[in-house]
Amino acid sequence: MKTKIHVIAHTHWDYEWYFTSNESFIQLCYHVDEVIKALQEGVLDYYMLDGQMSIVEDYLEVQPDKRETLNSLITTGKLKVGPWYTQSDQMIIRGESLVRNLQLGLESGDALGGADRLGYVPDAFGQSIDMPKIFSQMGIDKAVFWRGLSSDQLSQREFLWQSEDGSRLLTYNIKDGYFVGVQLIEVDYTKPLLDQIKQDSTSSHIALPVGGDQRYVDFNLKERIAYYNDQLTDEQLVESNYDQLFAQINEEAKTLPIVQGELLNAEVSKIHRSIYSSRYDHKYLNDKIERRLIYQIEPLMTLADQLGLPYKQELVDKIWKLTLRNHAHDSAGGCNSDKTNQAILQRFIEADQLSYSVVDYLTRKISESRKNLKENQITVFNTLPIEREQVIGITLSLPQTAFTIYHEGKKVAFDIKKITKHSNAPIRKNIHPSPESYYYEIEIALPLKLQPLGYEVLDIKLNEDSIETTSASKQLEENGNTIENEYYQVCFKNGSIRVLDKESNILYPDFLIVEDAGDDGDNYDYSPPANDWKLQFKFDTANVSIVQGNWKSSLKLNGCFIIPKNQYEREQGKATASILYCCTLKLEAHKQAVDVHLEINNQAMDHRMRLLVNGGVKTEHSIADTPFGTISRPVVDPNLNDWKEKNWKEEPTGLYPMLSFINLHDQQKSITAFTKGIKEYEVIGSKDKIIALTLFRAVGYLGKPDLGRRPGVASGNQFKYIKTPDSQLQKTLTFKCSIQIKHTFNAARAFCEYQKHAISFPYYQQQNVNQFTNTLKYFVMHPLPFQVPETYSFVDATKVKQVVFSSCKKARNRKGVIIRFFNPVEQAIQDGGELICQEDIHFWQFTTMEETIDEQHFQSSQTIPLGRFKPKEIKTIYIEFKHP
Repeated sequence: MKTKIHVIAHTHWDYEWYFTSNESFIQLCYHVDEVIKALQEGVLDYYMLDGQMSIVEDYLEVQPDKRETLNSLITTGKLKVGPWYTQSDQMIIRGESLVRNLQLGLESGDALGGADRLGYVPDAFGQSIDMPKIFSQMGIDKAVFWRGLSSDQLSQREFLWQSEDGSRLLTYNIKDGYFVGVQLIEVDYTKPLLDQIKQDSTSSHIALPVGGDQRYVDFNLKERIAYYNDQLTDEQLVESNYDQLFAQINEEAKTLPIVQGELLNAEVSKIHRSIYSSRYDHKYLNDKIERRLIYQIEPLMTLADQLGLPYKQELVDKIWKLTLRNHAHDSAGGCNSDKTNQAILQRFIEADQLSYSVVDYLTRKISESRKNLKENQITVFNTLPIEREQVIGITLSLPQTAFTIYHEGKKVAFDIKKITKHSNAPIRKNIHPSPESYYYEIEIALPLKLQPLGYEVLDIKLNEDSIETTSASKQLEENGNTIENEYYQVCFKNGSIRVLDKESNILYPDFLIVEDAGDDGDNYDYSPPANDWKLQFKFDTANVSIVQGNWKSSLKLNGCFIIPKNQYEREQGKATASILYCCTLKLEAHKQAVDVHLEINNQAMDHRMRLLVNGGVKTEHSIADTPFGTISRPVVDPNLNDWKEKNWKEEPTGLYPMLSFINLHDQQKSITAFTKGIKEYEVIGSKDKIIALTLFRAVGYLGKPDLGRRPGVASGNQFKYIKTPDSQLQKTLTFKCSIQIKHTFNAARAFCEYQKHAISFPYYQQQNVNQFTNTLKYFVMHPLPFQVPETYSFVDATKVKQVVFSSCKKARNRKGVIIRFFNPVEQAIQDGGELICQEDIHFWQFTTMEETIDEQHFQSSQTIPLGRFKPKEIKTIYIEFKHP
């Protein structure tokens, strides 16, 4: 029987790269015209439009008259589109973002005749450990990808890719790249191409993708297939698609090997295992927007919908689409030209403003529609479905500084952090404001216990006390060097940050150190210079001050790091660049973590700065979070010592991606670093291991050839040096993390503690003295035509056990609510606890990420038992309430 070569015509359409999306858009408009023409006239039988619907959406924006034509081609199976909205990165993008990406892509493709149910990932820099279960839950049972699989994991192209929960995909690895078939068009001699694609193939059916980056339609494809077939005896080329390929391979699926885990190795293709720290400013913004969308906007809009303010799915989708366009693999990585990165930054700014304004609008609308509205009241929202007892920060606007706060009729103690005096009189050049026009912005910290997924009210009473006589609200700035809470003592002594863990009585000297090293790499990869000069700083030149409060205390270090200004100075052993910094360490009452807020004004080039966390843990593995779980990684990659002999494309460095936390633990202690925007870590040290969080990399080129860690041609454009001076990041950068010292590590608890740390409490104060607490406060707003309850909570996951809350939102195509949880570990959980609904339930049932409903399996209890979770299993619940 002849080997059948399935020739698959396609294009890989980078949304943006060294060119902007606007520049590429012009070519797209004409390219799709050519695709339509080729399919309608029979020049091509099939064509694949790169698996992402955003480019189809862009095309139809200027060619709406082509909708019916595309619908016809997609319905008949000639044109393959979807399932993605954009070809997303998988390593530093949150799981719920990947789900929204697929939901939007599938919905858009289905509306045009049917999205392709193929997990198509031709170019992403690695495959996440969680993709089999994500694809499976979206109704996708087969996948195609290029990068990440190495021969020590599997030597053949066809396999079953499986998650720990048992989710399984029939998978094909195009290890020669999505562009390998261009040889069919350009090379007459058949043997090299056939030898290449048959290598490691065990099936008699082999894929030959014919396409490339923004490649034109190959109108002579049929002629070239015929030309090759005339020369072949044991093989036959057929014009095909992946559906036909998998239909043939599926017959052999029972004998295929099974692969588990992430695919992040660079044996056959570059993987760029340090791209997670390029353009940190983008990654910081993306992290903030993702958190706000997933943990604030969607739950808050769901809460509002339950109160009678309709959920605006199209508005949420608008913000998601802006964000998802920045999740395309090049866009998320930051491996772009400066003009492209400027466009990415602008989309982030737009998404940030839109998402922030949604939170502002909804909190105000709900607050001003309450039954017993009173002046100066504060409505505080908890957007997580768990009871939260935390110290929170609030800024009040009051006509005076003597006041008392009540919660549920009881007086609440608080710290006053800062008071600023303002006037609300019209501004004039030569007329001073009247005394009556003054008010005070007062920043406070106070402990609150808030019910799950709802809101509560704080009452402000003026003239009861004053800040001078209420010790509970008195906070002083001092010249000491120590702060502490019930868990830790943080001390700055002899230029070093020391942390005492009170539970174990272990002192951690030099707990935090900043490391600076040269970077001879590019936007894709870190690469140390041949003769690097590493510097470590213990803040020994810092000016120190503390602010001691009952509920929050801080230790502030202001200083300057002196480092080489550029690569030349580093080679010469000189250091003339002054890097101003402000490092603030914070402790909260009842919080077992040291919060770190670091600002660095970078004025140097071609270097990398890292924050070293010295926990003294003895381990050979790290634990980091993934889209829907955790992963254990070796400190030293097993291929590190012989990667050059094996001809790998780049060094399998110890640098790894993370989403929100990295943990090291042994039998005595556990150190966890929670981050907001930092996406890269390495574990260093010979015996006692140190967490090295990459703060940022400052580099000046898109791609450079012959790097120490990545030999050979340049990544990106191979034929031209493209300067990216903006990627030197010569500006003030902000870094936020929280470091926890414990005796043991529990993954579910770590996720919960991260959410409590990273998700703030939206609030709104009913007052008129300050019209600029947010942008739209200046404008009047109607309350709802009906009153909402004084306090409210509609779902409670406080009794959920050992699993992680992932999402709460309105179902996309029904009126009910979607709530999702996952088991983050490789062990089964026998009882995930129960979800309690405060509103009357019409019915509920377990569903998938596709959100399909089986009306034969409705249940109606108010309490929803989550039951047993398989290892790393994701469970999605659909709940339909009786009201509204």
